[in-house]
Order: sequence, then C-alpha cells, then structure tokens
Amino acid sequence: MYSYLIVTNKIGLNRQIQPKSTRNKEYLFDHTPLFVINVLTLMLFVFIGFYFFKDFIIDADIDVTFFNLIFPLFVILIFDDTFFYFLHRFMHENKYIYKKIHKIHHRANSPIPIDYIYVHPIEWMSGFIGPFIGILLLGGVSIYTFWLYFIIRNLHELDIHSGLKSSFLNRSFPFSGTNEHHDLHHAKRNGNYASTFTFWDSLFKTRL
Repeated sequence: MYSYLIVTNKIGLNRQIQPKSTRNKEYLFDHTPLFVINVLTLMLFVFIGFYFFKDFIIDADIDVTFFNLIFPLFVILIFDDTFFYFLHRFMHENKYIYKKIHKIHHRANSPIPIDYIYVHPIEWMSGFIGPFIGILLLGGVSIYTFWLYFIIRNLHELDIHSGLKSSFLNRSFPFSGTNEHHDLHHAKRNGNYASTFTFWDSLFKTRL
C-alpha cells in the first residue's frame, strides 16, 4: 500500500530524492510476485525457526524491564548491520555473485518500499544470519525484544527504500542510515553498503 501511494503520487510527490524517477504502477506490479514469494518464505522460516529453535531464540525467564528490552535490541541491530555491511559489500565486489543474485535488487535505480524485499531469495534469507548470531550470543532474548527488532528493522528498511527524503526523526539518530544514504547506493552502486547505521561506511571509506 505504501508503494502504491508513492507510485500514484498520492503521497511524497514533493519529497522524492530523485525527482525524475520513472516509477509507476506497472513497475510496482512487476515487482510484486517476487515480493510475495519472499514474504511467504520469511513466514515459513520464522515458523520453522520457532518450532525447532525457540529455546535458543526466546528466553522466557527474562524480566521485562526497559534495560532488558533495549540493550539486547541494540546488540542485535549492531550484529545485523555488521553482517549486512560485509555481506552486501561482498555481493557488489564479487562480480559473479552480483550478476547472479544481487543484481535483481538493483533493477531498482530509484527504489520504492516494495523493493526492500525485491531480492533473490538466497540474498533475502542470508540477511537474517546477522541478527540470529546476535540473539544466539546473547543466549536468547525476550519475545518483546524479538518482535521489537523485527518491527524496527522492517519499518526502517521500508523507509530507506521509499525514495523519499528522510524525516527529521530519522536524521536525528547518530549514525542512522538515512533514506538519502541508501538511495544514493541504488543510484551509484559502489558504496554506502551499510543499512541501519553508517559507521562501517565511514570506517572503511565506502561512504559516498
């Protein structure tokens, strides 16, 4: 729905990062089938993961306090973004992997929210390795931390793929990956590999 409102100019018409974007309803409909496949794949893997590995993922004995919710959340986001940075950079620098897998995502030079999940299924599922490493090293997290991570991560990814200028809230967080940061990656394809944060791009001089 968010993508539809953008391509039909119902919202964001004066906030587009790339004003000459050719995104339209046909573009949205072409990208929808792979989006649906990846969403269904995610649902299947979450179900399988919880069924077989719930005791490693969720610690039901954790007291629900602000610290026990937020500290693990921050740790998971760090592990997630660290793994994503190096995986993402590898998929660009390895020409074979880029051509066979990651290039699908980069059919979007000026992305819309649905393009967050317009990726090769292998890339889509490999992106979840990072956060689960963080969860396992923490020895499990509260179910509330788990779902809070998923909500924040998905809303942020939808936002940075919107093609619209960042809100004041997004720009206010230190090292936060802004919409402009990721949109430039789609336009240039040779830097800005981080997503949630930007410090890895600054550290390894891949920031555009």
